[in-house]
Amino acid sequence: MKLGLPVLLGAAISLAACVQLPVIDDGLGYDERRELLESLPGWEMRGRLAVDTGERAFQGRFAWRQDHEQLALSVRGPFGTGSFEVAGSPDAMTLRARGESFTLEDPETELSDIVGWWVPVASLGAWLIGVPDRLFDARPEFDAGGQLVSLEQRLWRLDYGAWQLADGVLVPRSIDLSHDALTLSLTVDAWNPLAATGDALK
Repeated sequence: MKLGLPVLLGAAISLAACVQLPVIDDGLGYDERRELLESLPGWEMRGRLAVDTGERAFQGRFAWRQDHEQLALSVRGPFGTGSFEVAGSPDAMTLRARGESFTLEDPETELSDIVGWWVPVASLGAWLIGVPDRLFDARPEFDAGGQLVSLEQRLWRLDYGAWQLADGVLVPRSIDLSHDALTLSLTVDAWNPLAATGDALK
């Protein structure tokens, strides 16, 4: 006996309704997760980014390492385009770009002037782990489950499109950041906490 198309479609719909996608959950509420992540001695992540300043655009890779107040950020564009490295604290950093080295006494302002787009290094460390920067007013938005979905802070809007479990805790998988015509899209491929010695946990 052959089944008619309506019967087959009905069976397919019923089967699809029974299939549930795995829920990504670390068992923590937002405040608990924030406290845990902010208490870490450090962490590191690697991923991909796309930058559109409204006048030019490029794609590349990035790596961020946070060790207490010290950070190290490297951005690699195709064929070296837009590549730079910066290391230090939000108060003083060293920048290497275009074959030169610069000492930055006002890191965020000077770095943004040199690379040609606003790099909010003072707040990125918090944003990258999915929490607001405690030094500035913020407008977070949450979904029905209490997960952060967007954040407005320092004239930026951040949309958290996806999350992932890393070492047992939820961290962002994709973040879209926008300020006026400037947009940054980040995809995190790897995230690791740092042990108290500063070495990545294995």
